[in-house]
Amino acid sequence: MRNIDILPNEDLRMDEQSVLTQRELEDLHLLAAGFENNEMAKIFCVTTSTIKIQLKNIYKKLHAKNRANAVFIGLITGLISIDRFNKIIHSNRLKEFLTKNKIK
Repeated sequence: MRNIDILPNEDLRMDEQSVLTQRELEDLHLLAAGFENNEMAKIFCVTTSTIKIQLKNIYKKLHAKNRANAVFIGLITGLISIDRFNKIIHSNRLKEFLTKNKIK
């Protein structure tokens, strides 16, 4: 069950939907921004274990070895985009999290 969405569904291209889910794309962008698992769990109102499972799924789908490799693959394949990154970073949910946790 999806608790919190950041990216609107219409922002996903059909070819991307077959690679990563909307949540996985959101996770990948937050990885690129340097968020840690516990921070991502707070943002999405899920457990850290859930985030770990989601990241494992991303690594498997992208054939990535680790976080940095997943971000690199996301960048070179176009799964991570500046436009989408800006939408996530400026989303109300993320702003709320950053303000609540006094992160600038």
